[in-house]
Amino acid sequence: MKFSSVRNKDGRFNIGDDANHDSWIIKTPSTVHKFVPYNEYTAMRLAEAVGVDIPEIKLVELSELDNLPDIQLPNEKHAYAIKRFDRESGQRIHTEDFAQIFQVYSHEKYKKHNYEQIAEALYSYSHQALKDVQQMARRLLVNILLANGDAYLKNWSVIYTNSQRPSISPAYDIVSTLPYVKGETEFALNMAKNKNWYQANMSSFEIWSKRVGMPWQAIKVHLIDVMNNARTEWPKLLKELQMDQEHKDILRHHWSQLHDDFRL
Repeated sequence: MKFSSVRNKDGRFNIGDDANHDSWIIKTPSTVHKFVPYNEYTAMRLAEAVGVDIPEIKLVELSELDNLPDIQLPNEKHAYAIKRFDRESGQRIHTEDFAQIFQVYSHEKYKKHNYEQIAEALYSYSHQALKDVQQMARRLLVNILLANGDAYLKNWSVIYTNSQRPSISPAYDIVSTLPYVKGETEFALNMAKNKNWYQANMSSFEIWSKRVGMPWQAIKVHLIDVMNNARTEWPKLLKELQMDQEHKDILRHHWSQLHDDFRL
């Protein structure tokens, strides 16, 4: 369940309110899947550590949520909170996800379009085109490394901080889905005519970048940076972060199965 909220001066979150400069989305524990708040928080922190732009995020004790509806929640202690990047001084900043941009219905969010088309749109229309496609490349690689099979059209957005032209929004909804989907092996969308994490390599990204019309070296340097930082930082960070131990074990095994280019 997702709820709009604001953070009050005392640090508590008021569910259902969305009227001040400190607006957040609260995601409560799932009644279907275990420890989703810890999973998402960990995945987002790992992404941040390798250069993915993310909003402010927190794990919030359920006892710190005011006006939480009387819903049946599992016996878990924390919700996941992410600060709204589409709010400033209590005002909305216009954003669009790529299902809206491509005029795709929700039930078609995994179909019709691919990661090349998202990048082409950013390269054509963003006011910081090269920077945005480089950031997208980082996120694509991070989704492979984190076994996130849910980066579909609605989980990629642009934001109009410039009134005339958009830029890629901060990342959101990065989750390691493999612990919840046994045997999962695929991206949400095609990239270089491939959807399999374990077949993806540097050549896949080279094909992707050339189809987008991007100089490969301008992309490659960012992928190398992600891998250097992931190999250096992630093993230690994963030990420290709150992800469930079983999920950590699944993620480590996933790392060991990736192509040599991306193996940790």
